Amino acid sequence: MPSLADLLHALPDAQVYANIDPATVDIQQITADNRTITPGALFVALQGRQVDGHHFIGDATNRGALAVVGTLSPSELAQQGRPLPAHLPYVQVKNSRLALATCCAVFYHFPSRALTVIGVTGTDGKTTTSSLLEAILAVATRENADDAGRVGVITTVGAKIRGEARDTGLHVTTPDAPEVQHFLAQMREAGCVYAVVESTSHGLNQERVAAVDFDLAAVTNITHEHLDEHGTREAYVAAKAKLFRALYTTPVKPGVPRCAVLNADDEGSFGALQTVLAEEAAQHGPVAKIHTYGLANAEKRMAQTADVTATDVAYFPDRTAFTVRWWGGEFGLETPLIGDFNVYNVLCATTVALALGIDPARIQMGVAHFSGVLGRMQRIDEGQAFLALVDFAHTPVSLERALLTLRPLVGHGQLDGQGRLIAVFGSAGLRDRAKRRLMGQVSGRLADFTVITAEDPRTEDVNEINAAIAAGVREFADEHAFTIIADRTQAIQWAVELAGPGDVVAAFGKGHERSMCFGTTEYPWSDQQALADALRIRGLRR
Repeated sequence: MPSLADLLHALPDAQVYANIDPATVDIQQITADNRTITPGALFVALQGRQVDGHHFIGDATNRGALAVVGTLSPSELAQQGRPLPAHLPYVQVKNSRLALATCCAVFYHFPSRALTVIGVTGTDGKTTTSSLLEAILAVATRENADDAGRVGVITTVGAKIRGEARDTGLHVTTPDAPEVQHFLAQMREAGCVYAVVESTSHGLNQERVAAVDFDLAAVTNITHEHLDEHGTREAYVAAKAKLFRALYTTPVKPGVPRCAVLNADDEGSFGALQTVLAEEAAQHGPVAKIHTYGLANAEKRMAQTADVTATDVAYFPDRTAFTVRWWGGEFGLETPLIGDFNVYNVLCATTVALALGIDPARIQMGVAHFSGVLGRMQRIDEGQAFLALVDFAHTPVSLERALLTLRPLVGHGQLDGQGRLIAVFGSAGLRDRAKRRLMGQVSGRLADFTVITAEDPRTEDVNEINAAIAAGVREFADEHAFTIIADRTQAIQWAVELAGPGDVVAAFGKGHERSMCFGTTEYPWSDQQALADALRIRGLRR
């Protein structure tokens, strides 16, 4: 285990207040949660919007913390009536979140330095793209048919190390820095070659992946989301860009490519990230190679050409097929995933894999065998005569893409091709308020019927949230085209009872999540279970 002095070597701006030699203080644990402290811990006091970790220094020391990191000076703490214990080593830093990530990396002996690390960011498609990459890299690193492959992945759904699932908790974006570094250390110990890290804007902005040595960075898209966290779109883009800036500030690993992968068709990310990469190259030199991807017939191509393109795209109810053209030739791909947005997800993962030198045959196999991510266009089948599914779409853009993807499936199997697209969704409380009306507009335009319901209202009034969504629906549909049912169980049941042969019922917004927040309490929840139960109840009644 490292000593406090070992950690201080990695914190050049630290001001140390200690009556004992930091080299004699052995650190057994690093945490920002005083409730989890065990004897020998280093407690890092983080200042959040609602909670200030400095308030818990006393409790942390009572539980056995041997040292504390914070941003306030000892005199400031004393002025607030919280003087530090005389025996306690205290480290003052400018950025406690960065210090937490750095100390955790030291604690686990910098595990990312022993791995080829790929970061995936964007508004939509991060989890699917990260999981596709895991599937491809697993095929590429298998030693035999029973081998799960030498790859680990951290996503918002969970973590997997050589095929073994690890839980990352409820409502997780990118896990906190101690968990990220711990997962990476486990990957190193398991003999992984690659680590795929889904990097959300929250995770990047809050320094959760700050001490990860990334080798490749990829973006899916940047659309309207998370302005509650970042305030402005510019700040949101800047948070995403931190992943790409990291390519220029960490040592290049021998034999490992350094690469940025951009979506040449995405207006929201392409120009801004090109500017960021140009700035970093001007300062540090052309460290990272840039590869782009897109559809061959894209209407709004942001670049003259893309390095990797999809052409001859063929859509089927249960799969998508297309040809990939790249700098080394072309090859065919077939995926069980459906929709244009999943073509982009596959292209993004494929471009990263090609940049890593993965053989196209391995890419074909990985993509073909990847059936999808929990809560992403996940079909629920209880023998009903219509399609029912769960999807995580929770932004205006992702909802629009999902509805456009599902529209061709309406009426499937019916001689007259008739059917309705029924959307069930809400919008989270204490999050971007502007998107509520926007999501209502999308569903009013593209769904035949909208059921507005709860989705993590938190401390906001669910009726006010739903009224804002309804206002958007009304701009494109009349009062007979939607209903408001605040109870999500009842809303899903209502949609199922409404459906007939050829219809499509889709519950959006929760996806993989396993809880729903009312007030400040997380209650167990599963859209998959709620939808399956509703289908069974309907079946018993008829």
